Amino acid sequence: MRRLLRAALRRSSRPAKGRLLATGAALVFLLLPLTPGTASAVEPSVPYWVVPGQPGTESDLTLPGVADRVLGDSRRWPEIFELNRGRTQPDGLVLTEPAQSIRAGWVFVLPEGATSGEIRIGAPPTATPPAAGQQPAGEQPDAPPAGQQPEAPPADRPQPAAVRPAPPVDGDETLILGLRPITAALLGVGTLLVLAVVVLVPILLGQRRRPAESAHPAPASGSRAVLDRALRQLATQAGQAQVYAALIGPDRVSLRLAPALPEAPPPWQARQQGAIWEAPSWQLDQNLDDSGELPLLATVGTVGGELAVVNLGRAPGIVALTGDPAAAMRVAVSFLDEIARHPAAASVVISVVGTLPAASTAPERVRVIADAEYLLTPSGDGGEALRDHLVVVTAPIPPAELERLGALAAVSEGTAAVLVVGDAPNAAWRFAADADGSLDVGVLGLHLDRPTPRGRLVPGRRG
Repeated sequence: MRRLLRAALRRSSRPAKGRLLATGAALVFLLLPLTPGTASAVEPSVPYWVVPGQPGTESDLTLPGVADRVLGDSRRWPEIFELNRGRTQPDGLVLTEPAQSIRAGWVFVLPEGATSGEIRIGAPPTATPPAAGQQPAGEQPDAPPAGQQPEAPPADRPQPAAVRPAPPVDGDETLILGLRPITAALLGVGTLLVLAVVVLVPILLGQRRRPAESAHPAPASGSRAVLDRALRQLATQAGQAQVYAALIGPDRVSLRLAPALPEAPPPWQARQQGAIWEAPSWQLDQNLDDSGELPLLATVGTVGGELAVVNLGRAPGIVALTGDPAAAMRVAVSFLDEIARHPAAASVVISVVGTLPAASTAPERVRVIADAEYLLTPSGDGGEALRDHLVVVTAPIPPAELERLGALAAVSEGTAAVLVVGDAPNAAWRFAADADGSLDVGVLGLHLDRPTPRGRLVPGRRG
């Protein structure tokens, strides 16, 4: 009796299983055109490094910290950023800004020559593999081979409930996925209606609730893009404000002004008798054009975890990079590459007096000049003043020429800067670079965080 009952249950459940499989197949066929492809081109064998920690949690590493840990030089973070910008990480997120939070489990492709013991060689993973025992999408584990009946479920597996058998099908009627044509058509129409409700209604409601889309999408918090937006707004509110440095935090922008201006327009708030202006990031205007940015901004590190940026154009003369010669050269290359890549500096002419360091990633923007006298003559790019110009001096030149270059930069109204690798007697600003990757810009009143041996940044006081 029990055998007969089980056989009846199996026979009666087959039509229900067929309908379920047909419904799933119809949904898959309808959703396939709407699903973006996830297969990516196979990457070649490269060195890469996986951020340690519990995957999915936020790491306390920064890009300079990663560079210090895997390359032994925190100033090489722009190389890691360029190699990994826009790559989809295993958790589906994408690195888009230098100051973006790094998460455990992320994979960073590294430059050739990386030698840390934690580095792996191969094709870097970009997606989380399926869990053990999980069937790939679209695969039916219980489907029998063609021409065979499904095997009976094990005795300890719960049996499906008995259902009423489907009505008999006429012998001359064509079935679609095991269903009558009218049933298949109704199922398709119903599925399309459900998709329309699920997909289109939230979109329409979102468009009704949101105002007109901004021409400039909101940038990531704590990024250079936030500062660019703040400077565009500042140019429309207080064009006389002279910014020589800025800090960009998760929820605020802090500008350093010289001379100080005690009266600040909203949303800015004046601090320290107008030497500092601060504003919440969310109060910055989202609908400004791309004018008014400062073209000679360079990232120098962090202060209390906030990104620190200086305006080289506000130096009243030469900016000298002193300290360890190799570290000073790396800082100069970092400044040069950042300015060369930024859209606001597209009109800036970049000249190197001496030799162009091989580590530069923007050689197409740079011209090499053997003699600084070319910049000091009216027939060259000098004359009475340098305009829209970044001059990087990597070789010794006569002190008289250095002094004349500094004088031309000082009267350029913030549109030119002269950067010297090494000390200069008439330098207006001196930044001291250390072999451990730290940079001292104390002349500007900013106390930068110092890198630790593990590559993490120790929070310090704000400048």
